[in-house]
Amino acid sequence: MKKVVLTLCAALVFITACNTKKEAASSKSEPSVQKFPFSLFVVPETSRGEHYGSSIEMAHDKPRVFYVVLTNVSSEPQAVWEYWNSWGYQTVSFELTTADSKKFLVSKRQEDFTRNFPSTFLIEPGEHQVYAIRLDQEWDTHPSLLKAAETPVILKAIYEVAPTSEAAQYKVWTGRLESRTYKLNLRQW
Repeated sequence: MKKVVLTLCAALVFITACNTKKEAASSKSEPSVQKFPFSLFVVPETSRGEHYGSSIEMAHDKPRVFYVVLTNVSSEPQAVWEYWNSWGYQTVSFELTTADSKKFLVSKRQEDFTRNFPSTFLIEPGEHQVYAIRLDQEWDTHPSLLKAAETPVILKAIYEVAPTSEAAQYKVWTGRLESRTYKLNLRQW
C-alpha cells in the first residue's frame, strides 16, 4: 500500500509539473493571428489560369464587369455596409503591382452624397456579398497608372471598414482584409 501511495504521489507531482510547464509555454508571447469573419476573393471577367491569362478591364466607358466576393466564414451573421452609402462606398479597393514592382492603389473616387444614411446587409454564415466591379471613371488610381493596351499585373482586393460610431451602433465588422494575389492582364482604353 505504501508503494502504491508513493507511486500515486509521484504521478501527481509529474502531472502538476507537466501542467506548469504547459502553462509556462503557453504564456510565452507568440505572434497572435487575427481570425477574420470573412474571406475575400476576386472573380475576373475571364479566367485562363495563373500565368497572366485572366484579365480585367479599366476604361472610361463600359468596361467589362468582374466580381469581388466577401464570404462569411464565421458561425455568426455579420453585418456589412451597403455599397450605395458613404460608409460602404469605398470599402472595396485594389492594389495593383506591375512587372517592374510598382504598386498602385485603385479606389472609388470621393463622392458627395445628397441622400445618405447608414444601412447594412446581413451576411449569414457561409453566405456571400458579391460586389460587381466596373473600373470606369468612378475609380481613381494612385499614383496615376500609364495607359497601356494590356499590362500584366498582380492584383489584390482589399476590404476595409473604418471604426466609426455608426459601425459600433450597427454592429458592423471593422478592420482590413486582403485577398490572395491574382496574376492578371489589365486591359485599358
